[in-house]
Amino acid sequence: MLARLSNWLSPVVAILYKEILCEFRTRYAISMLSMFAVVTLSAISMTIAGNAVSQQLSAVLLWIIIFFSAMAGLSRVFVQEQESGTLFTLRAYIPAQAVFFGKLIFNILLLLALCFLIVPLAVVFLDMTVGSWVGLLSVVTSGAIGMAAISTLTAALVAQTQGKGSLFTVLTFPVLLPQFLASIQATSEALAGSIPAAPQLIFLLGYDIAIIIAGSILFDYLWQD
Repeated sequence: MLARLSNWLSPVVAILYKEILCEFRTRYAISMLSMFAVVTLSAISMTIAGNAVSQQLSAVLLWIIIFFSAMAGLSRVFVQEQESGTLFTLRAYIPAQAVFFGKLIFNILLLLALCFLIVPLAVVFLDMTVGSWVGLLSVVTSGAIGMAAISTLTAALVAQTQGKGSLFTVLTFPVLLPQFLASIQATSEALAGSIPAAPQLIFLLGYDIAIIIAGSILFDYLWQD
């Protein structure tokens, strides 16, 4: 049992290490996500110009910034292999599930790092008052995991198409919409000072699990085709 688990984990760790190494060499995704987030926050802050913003609107703005920042960088998770010509080699030597989970973990780590950059900046730039940091961080973490899982699957789907960036966003948003709306509502409650209701957190967690399971199943077909 342990040997089989080790055999499965080894290629996952190898893919994750490759993604981290390539990202530190190019810093493409980190730079794109960070720059987009900072520029967007600055533009919204100047537009608001110190006016009071409701908790509901603050939650909406926060998740819009997270979503479009993620769309700016996560779409290229399979593009590097496509452009360098190593995609067929990866298919030949690495199991599809190892590729999916390796890239998924990388996207989760990248998006969580982005969220933990955006949230403090949003508190400063948008003059947000956070009533429950525990509730807010729980919602942001759950939302980031779901967004990363969907982004990994749709990035594989559009890797060989023209207009990857726009098509990636168009395909990702409808699938993400239920969790997106639930995250906004739960974030609004956290900003107001109350921990989000258990059904909302259960829904977010359940959505993450369902998307990861569905993504791992569908990825086998996408990877072979």
